[in-house]
Amino acid sequence: MSPIARTIRAHGAILLIDATQSAGVIDLDVRILDPDFVVFPSYKWLIGPYGRAFLYIAKRHQSGIPLEQTSYGRRAVNAEQDIYLTDINYIGDARRFDMGERDHFISMEMAAIGMEMIAQWGGTAISARLAALTTRLAEGLEETAVSFPEMRFRAPHILSISFPGGVPSGFVEALAAEEVYVARRMGRLRISPHVYNDEADIERFIEVFHRFVRQHWVQPMECRAVRS
Repeated sequence: MSPIARTIRAHGAILLIDATQSAGVIDLDVRILDPDFVVFPSYKWLIGPYGRAFLYIAKRHQSGIPLEQTSYGRRAVNAEQDIYLTDINYIGDARRFDMGERDHFISMEMAAIGMEMIAQWGGTAISARLAALTTRLAEGLEETAVSFPEMRFRAPHILSISFPGGVPSGFVEALAAEEVYVARRMGRLRISPHVYNDEADIERFIEVFHRFVRQHWVQPMECRAVRS
């Protein structure tokens, strides 16, 4: 059990991990962390479709009552039977917690292929590759007015940068006009390349970014790596 899980248990709390921004890139071993629940969608870092997410439930919770009451969460509830409610007891594993209308076969196949691909490439290789791209991004933003966490304090696949006074008005739109797409998040700019990005994409971002800086800041300030 991890120290975090041990501390949480000591306070009688439940450990739920939202792995939306980490599944597929950052190691998450439930045998070590021993979480109660882990939830993540497939469309972020697992190269899957929208509308498909997954939930891990520790065995100690698999006898709980699901939020959605589905027929296939029961042992024998089926309209094809002579008696519809033959056995309304829940099935004995985590399938009782499946969402309604789970059998959307196209998105399920897409999600499976994406996760198999990620597993084949390996999280270590993916993490190293994305760390190289975000490191180059950080290097390319030197001598501008932005700040960002030191490498040891940030995730390998996301670079979050701050501007003096917040993100300049029209900045995200100016990048989009150049077909460079980033996300504005709570006064910062989130840059999150994935394996389909390459060095050319990074250099193009840096070039467009510096052009915008020259147009809007007469005297660019030195870029500072700061603790987050």
